[in-house]
Amino acid sequence: MHNINYVLISLLGGLIVPLQLAMINAFRHTSGATQIQSTFFLYVGGAIASLVIALFVDGSIKPPLYQHASWWMWLSGLLGSFYILCIFLAAPHIGATNTLLWVFLGQMIFATMIDSSGFLGMQIKKLDSLKLIGLGFIFIGGLIMIYSEYRHSSS
Repeated sequence: MHNINYVLISLLGGLIVPLQLAMINAFRHTSGATQIQSTFFLYVGGAIASLVIALFVDGSIKPPLYQHASWWMWLSGLLGSFYILCIFLAAPHIGATNTLLWVFLGQMIFATMIDSSGFLGMQIKKLDSLKLIGLGFIFIGGLIMIYSEYRHSSS
């Protein structure tokens, strides 16, 4: 597996999400901010961190060549805000584990669709039965997690 470093980087990214979820939940409870206000402050912090990292890594910030970008390419931040808001709304009610499991399943289903179609210029990756079985296992795992919680709450 020659891409092990990228697998490890991806795992690190995955470790950050539940930590972020717990931190923003604590922020929301202690600050009195609503979920959408908490999302805003999260993105302000993210923008500052991105600036510092870009200055450290690239040495400067240059404006993008916006005239070469289509209007829809600027919507990524909007989608990120909706993503964060969705997990912040769900987690207090179904828990971080269930929230992230179902978010992960949604990500995997849509990523599989993107990979198999080459949507937005992504490299096409063949869809096969093993990938579909893998998605099925994630779904079954989610059902087991929900059943486990239901079983413990009803006893």
